[in-house]
Amino acid sequence: MTLIVRDLTVSYGPRGVSFSVADGETVALVGESGSGKSTLIRAVLGALPRSAEVEGAVELAGRNLIGLPEKELRALRGREIGYVAQDPFGSADPLWTVGHHVREAWRVHGERPPAVETRLKILGVADKWLKRRPQAWSGGMLQRADIVAATAHAPTIVLADEPTSALDAEIAETALATLVAQTRSLLIASHDLALVCRHADRVLVLHKGELVEDITVERGGVEVLKARARHPHTRALVDALPTEAPRRPRPTGEVVVRLDNVTLGYRGTELITGLDWEIRAGEAVGICGPSGSGKTTLLHAIAGLVEPMRGAISRSGRVMPVFQDATASLNPRWPVWRTITEPMKGADARELMDRVGLTGVELDRKPAQLSGGQRQRVAIARALAGSPALIIADEPTASLDPTVAASVAETLRAVTDSGCALVVVSHDEARLNQIVDRVHRLDAVTSGS
Repeated sequence: MTLIVRDLTVSYGPRGVSFSVADGETVALVGESGSGKSTLIRAVLGALPRSAEVEGAVELAGRNLIGLPEKELRALRGREIGYVAQDPFGSADPLWTVGHHVREAWRVHGERPPAVETRLKILGVADKWLKRRPQAWSGGMLQRADIVAATAHAPTIVLADEPTSALDAEIAETALATLVAQTRSLLIASHDLALVCRHADRVLVLHKGELVEDITVERGGVEVLKARARHPHTRALVDALPTEAPRRPRPTGEVVVRLDNVTLGYRGTELITGLDWEIRAGEAVGICGPSGSGKTTLLHAIAGLVEPMRGAISRSGRVMPVFQDATASLNPRWPVWRTITEPMKGADARELMDRVGLTGVELDRKPAQLSGGQRQRVAIARALAGSPALIIADEPTASLDPTVAASVAETLRAVTDSGCALVVVSHDEARLNQIVDRVHRLDAVTSGS
């Protein structure tokens, strides 16, 4: 066995979890947001904060990593254990170029970096982007850079935490297939059941910190998981996979956003050309397309955060955002009640948290005490608190498991019933169709509608 986990218990996460990953095996870890997937991954990596109490054993090639000095763990990371972080923006230094970030995987071990351009091209990223800083990259492009860095030394095992959450379906398939091909063994935490079931040998299901199922799927797809599932939680995850909602007639109310022959770009390069749109009160509009096609740029332009290269954008009423990088959008020092009520004094933080599926989460928790999916829902609750004319949401379900994603999709769709307009960017067209009534597609170079 490459990796053996025995009775692993973390003070605020997994309890008594035991499993193994054999040499050459790909194992997927799934479960609802907050079930302990990321905590388990970080426990195996030895990257939990010092305040965390960890019991049990994590054996890599016969060596117990629990309690190992930090110096020895650093020597193992990269060479023996690769890691793809859940938050690609947080894993890259904003002061350095992404090329520097990728090459650091070799430099940190005293090695001269090879040409990394070819590795990125396989994943669909042009080499010209290596000279730009992370803030110029999309989340999906940064995830692919992280994959290159994590597989730099062909480690014994790679731990990947939501490595495809910001990628459109086609690129996600390619990226995960590449990750599986370039790794000896892989432990991947993911909310995307359908995707991981096509690439994993086994699926582990976590529920409230406990391992409730270990199912052999043999890369046979989600239908195999569905047929072999025994625990009610596993069946609930499968049943929550997206189905398209019925289309509603287009509203005839006030125009809240108008785009007149708009062209958008970055540093003189046109990404999106000739957009003529109207978004009306109570309307739910989706934007989809490959990573790097300009989805987030368009959303920022609608919100007034970037100016168009040509054309004009007019707005009526308050616009509230749900950013793609939910973690960076939350003040790490504030409890969640303060974050949620920031846009509107007197807003009921408890009621808003319940609306987005955070029932039972304490109001005084800080972002670091929440899972990635929980932080995403706090950002949605904050947007709802502002009683806006328009909510713009960038990948609002990207970090959520199927059951919570379905709940959030229903919440967002219901927002329009009160007359609020909604624009949602997503790479997951199936989930997007559950929220919106019409979809605009952007291609990889310029846009169309």
